[in-house]
Amino acid sequence: MNRSHRFSFFRTLAFVALAACNGVSDDRGDLAETAPSDIAQPVTSLRDVKGFWLILRFEDFTPSWENGTPWRSAYVQIDEDRLTYNVGCNQSGNPASLGRDGVLRDAGDGSRMQTLQGCGRTREARDRRFFAFFGSNPQMHRMTGDRILLESGKRQLVLIRPERWRENNKPDFAEIEGRWVPQMSTAYDGWGSAGFGIGNNPGVLTIERRGIVWSQCPDVPIHIRWTADARLAATANVDIAECAAVANSSDEGPRAIMSILNSNPAVIRTGQDYISLIVGTDEKGRRIDFRSEQSVLKPPPPSPVPEGLPSPPPPAPPRNSSTDQ
Repeated sequence: MNRSHRFSFFRTLAFVALAACNGVSDDRGDLAETAPSDIAQPVTSLRDVKGFWLILRFEDFTPSWENGTPWRSAYVQIDEDRLTYNVGCNQSGNPASLGRDGVLRDAGDGSRMQTLQGCGRTREARDRRFFAFFGSNPQMHRMTGDRILLESGKRQLVLIRPERWRENNKPDFAEIEGRWVPQMSTAYDGWGSAGFGIGNNPGVLTIERRGIVWSQCPDVPIHIRWTADARLAATANVDIAECAAVANSSDEGPRAIMSILNSNPAVIRTGQDYISLIVGTDEKGRRIDFRSEQSVLKPPPPSPVPEGLPSPPPPAPPRNSSTDQ
């Protein structure tokens, strides 16, 4: 049996020291104000808000797969004395402290370390404003709906717990019904992750109202009901070892797929032709990413190059066989 190609990865950081800005200009204009009724008491300890938060909004930017910033790619990880953050392009962070006055302060020397991914002028400019925001002594407040607000002048950063974000962004069943090709299995812990590709023979997962069937395990269907919180809840447990692909394969992919299918996974939409089945939506969890079968068979044209990045060179002209020596 051929082993499928597997790989594992941890998000690696190529850091460079950058001088941090001490202030943030208001060149973006007024933003929609947060309703006062949403804001509760100031946060006075990072320990009270420790954990992994998704960015609900920074300035007028709302991360979404529709603007190339899918689930878990825009976040703030809060530890007791440090922040790690990403608004959809590069990652940075700084030592931090939170006073009894609710003011978040940079506890380091004002420098920033960041990854060096090129994302185009618009995103890179947002990175600079976002990184500088954490050196501007923003006020931190709790909000309703598992959110916190950081505010510095006219700039706002709103964070939300991942599970609440998921609840607020549930897909309709019509969006996920159909045939899907497994792509990758990933385990995540905060902003870090490790995973592997499913392999050269991933099969097709068919999602229907009453059941899900993976083509590599046709004799082990999983009967489900679609829940109000967008989960594929199994109505009876199955023994995944009865699937020959699980029992006989030396690869991790089949077991990862059948295990998550049998674990009442939540479903989120991660792209025009992509969904993920997830178990554990907050700090830790695991996911399987799927691509629609139709988009695999008939791939869409490539996405446009982000603004500010050079276009790839045109393909070489065809060789003239009559003149080739």
